[in-house]
Amino acid sequence: MLSSVTRIGNLVGDTKKKVEGYILAIVIDENNIFSGIEIEQFQMEKKSIYLYKERDSKGNKPAPIAPINVKNPEKTLKKIKRWLNACIQNTSLRDEEKKLIKSVSDTLENHSQKIIDSLKNKINELYRKETKFLTIKLENGRKYLGDYEVFKKSYNYISSQKIQKSSAKNETCSICGEIKDYVSARTFVYNFDTDDKPGFIYEFNIENFWKNFPVCQECRGLLKRGRDFIDSKLTFKFYGLKYQIIPKTIFNEKETIKEIIDILSDTQKSISLKERIIKRLTDDENEIFEYISEKRDVVSFNLLFLQTKQSAERILLLIEDVLPSRIKKIFEAKDAVDSTFGEEFNFGKIRTFFYKSDDEKRNSDLDKYFLEIVDSVFKGKKLDFSFLTKFFMKTIRREFIKDSFYLPRIKDAMMCTSFFEKLNLISFKEVLMEQNIFETIFTKYGKSLNNSATRGIFLLGVLTQMLINKQSSGRDSKPFMKKLKSLRMEEKDIKALLPKVVNKLEEYDSFDKGKKIIAQEASRYLLEAGHCWRIPIDEINFYFVCGMNLSEEIANIVYSKEEKG
Repeated sequence: MLSSVTRIGNLVGDTKKKVEGYILAIVIDENNIFSGIEIEQFQMEKKSIYLYKERDSKGNKPAPIAPINVKNPEKTLKKIKRWLNACIQNTSLRDEEKKLIKSVSDTLENHSQKIIDSLKNKINELYRKETKFLTIKLENGRKYLGDYEVFKKSYNYISSQKIQKSSAKNETCSICGEIKDYVSARTFVYNFDTDDKPGFIYEFNIENFWKNFPVCQECRGLLKRGRDFIDSKLTFKFYGLKYQIIPKTIFNEKETIKEIIDILSDTQKSISLKERIIKRLTDDENEIFEYISEKRDVVSFNLLFLQTKQSAERILLLIEDVLPSRIKKIFEAKDAVDSTFGEEFNFGKIRTFFYKSDDEKRNSDLDKYFLEIVDSVFKGKKLDFSFLTKFFMKTIRREFIKDSFYLPRIKDAMMCTSFFEKLNLISFKEVLMEQNIFETIFTKYGKSLNNSATRGIFLLGVLTQMLINKQSSGRDSKPFMKKLKSLRMEEKDIKALLPKVVNKLEEYDSFDKGKKIIAQEASRYLLEAGHCWRIPIDEINFYFVCGMNLSEEIANIVYSKEEKG
């Protein structure tokens, strides 16, 4: 993957990410006395004299400039203090240079409380959502740290020390394949390399950590440039997660990647592309899946799902070598589902059931399962239908008990099932069934309704929803819903339910010709199914609620327009 990032870096110019916000500078006068906090707007052209690099300023790492923790500015000040202390460790500095650094460090230490108090007051003067950076200005505010050669040298020294921690001389770079004077496993491009877990180190020896992925200085620069481009142009939102699309060549053909980079680099072309894209798999308006689905299979794509916490990054999922033809198949399945249900399908429908296991939870705790499904969709891996219905029914039951949005949630689950079936991720045992009046519905909604038991359960769900609709319209309540055991019915419950529904409809004088047809067909199928269906409870109730959701379509079949009206 990192080799692909390097190739991207080789194809793009220097990507400068615009930074906006305010600088809050600790001003120190000529006598090394703290004289106040100065506010100014962050200026991109001054990044070098701020000694600012985006990744270096994140997390809890020592830095000469850092985003202010507005709730705890003391922590940000400590980062700068630690950076100054690290500068002093540079053995190549002259005594007078070390003396200057120490004088600045001592001023911060001696005036810490005064600095913090002033800083808090200044923070309150700015809009809360504005990004705020803390740094130092010397000579009563006339010079930044980067104006001094000693601080620039110290900055480079600290950066090189991080890289040298896991390095070797006269070894082969794993990217360019050349023997270089100096290689290191510390890329500082993706922050998921670690040497604190022996199991991830060659021969379990920390001294061999450089062998994990040795990179030379030149390739490290290309890696950084590639990562910057990916961050700014190829990073997208995915329902509470984020992913990166990393193109890679097949058969050494680079033209398609060049085309993608060219379009995404040019603002006008990007706007034109955005306007042209109509179909999406996600809710991110910048998504480019449809665009890349039109490419030939001379390029593939890695989809990298990352989680970033402070300065650390963790790979949640890496889907490798996704071909444009596969993405095209996904869109074809989506189009078929859209047409069947008259509503747009996207991954948000899946996320509905794989977000939180409990509404009361503060954060999503089902990301792992959601990403497993995403992986299956893009790689064509089989899914377990019983596993899916477990989560479908958990969400549907919640809505059913509250008597709120259970019908729309059922439709979402049916769309997901249809989507997975059209991609051959789930399959059902096919049974030769005799055609009947409802054959168009059974064919329209997939092969799950291809045996007597599932068809009988489905039609009973239809009849039950018709009864619930009758109760709701006549008395503005739905007492029969209590008979459905919160949608946890077993085989015996289903068989016992049919006469109860029929009797209740007869009580309302509503067991008309259309409902009799549905009841007769449901009864016939349930009798044909016999005993011991060996269908999990979640699946039984899923087929039942599918019938509830499609009661209107079944009504269109058994009633003429006049009768229905």
